Amino acid sequence: MMKAPRILVAGLALACTLAAVPSGAAEKKATVGVFLATTLTDGQERFQYAEALAAKLGESLERPVAAKSFGRYEDFARAVSGGLVDFAVVDAWAAVQLGSRATPVAWASRSGETQQRWAIVSTQKGSVKDLAGKRLALVKGAGPADPKFVTHVVLGGDLDAQRHFKVMPVPNVESALKMLEAKGAEAALVPLAHVPKDKDVRVLFRSGRVPGAVLVDLRGKAEDLAGVLGTVGAVAPFDAFSRVQGRDFEDFRKLVTQGPPRRQPVLAEAPEQHVDVGALVRSEELGPALPPFTGDLAVSAEQPDD
Repeated sequence: MMKAPRILVAGLALACTLAAVPSGAAEKKATVGVFLATTLTDGQERFQYAEALAAKLGESLERPVAAKSFGRYEDFARAVSGGLVDFAVVDAWAAVQLGSRATPVAWASRSGETQQRWAIVSTQKGSVKDLAGKRLALVKGAGPADPKFVTHVVLGGDLDAQRHFKVMPVPNVESALKMLEAKGAEAALVPLAHVPKDKDVRVLFRSGRVPGAVLVDLRGKAEDLAGVLGTVGAVAPFDAFSRVQGRDFEDFRKLVTQGPPRRQPVLAEAPEQHVDVGALVRSEELGPALPPFTGDLAVSAEQPDD
């Protein structure tokens, strides 16, 4: 007679437990991080982009996605190490510094461009060589890897940034330009698109084209993430994502960490000498060739006395 009440009580307990579980608990919330200290300089713009991207990704993945915007590399790297971020849109140089923890998935293009140029700017006249021993404001990343990015990528291996400059780490592009304005540094390295339209700021050097922002996976779900990018579309201020092709990112990673290949010495080519070989095979064009001493062999008109 006691078994029925016990079964009833167990059933009620199970029902209460199921009722207490939220309907969306089965869908684990993901987090997208945004660290674009050199691609986007405005903190409010970064925050708005992170929120809009999270909403779009949530719709495509059919699961809730939260947004985290980071203004400093240290905070972003700490969140990645703590497992607080599932995927992120970051500056390409920062993705390289994350190492094997980040798997590149797609480029985030802006105005149709996935690359940008960098510039060394200063309020002084002269050239980069004139900045020897001077302070260079540089957005901070993973410490020792920062000068490698400047030396190998921005300067193309022609100049050692750590030996030529006194590198001054700053959190973002805004800080670099403010340090230049306040005379805290003689030069600053910033993307060319962010150089202020100020007559007092001079561009002393322009780099080649460097990858900009990239979407990376941090949870081993790169293929799942890539599969929904077609439905995400454009999220201002960026265009739709473009898949990373082949070894594009790996080649960039190798360039940052190892530097460009050694340049081959330029050898001067010997001038070509054209010989008219036609005359050698056409005997009718060959005239008699007499030695220069034939005059000495002329027969004298005088007769010998005998």
